[in-house]
Amino acid sequence: MSKEEGMTKEEKSRYSEPEALRDILKRVLSGRKFMLDCGHRVSLFHNLGNDITILNGKEPKIICSLCGH
Repeated sequence: MSKEEGMTKEEKSRYSEPEALRDILKRVLSGRKFMLDCGHRVSLFHNLGNDITILNGKEPKIICSLCGH
């Protein structure tokens, strides 16, 4: 049984679709450049930019996908 199957309708309704997160990221971060926790750099929404991994927790850690493996 998947985690979603064990959720109530109320619990499921608290989650937005991925498009909502994608829209927020594009509006707020499009064209910006950042240094990552791993020391690498990322240019967001640029076709030559690095992919990133966000390690969720009390203090999120943001690293490039190469360092995340």
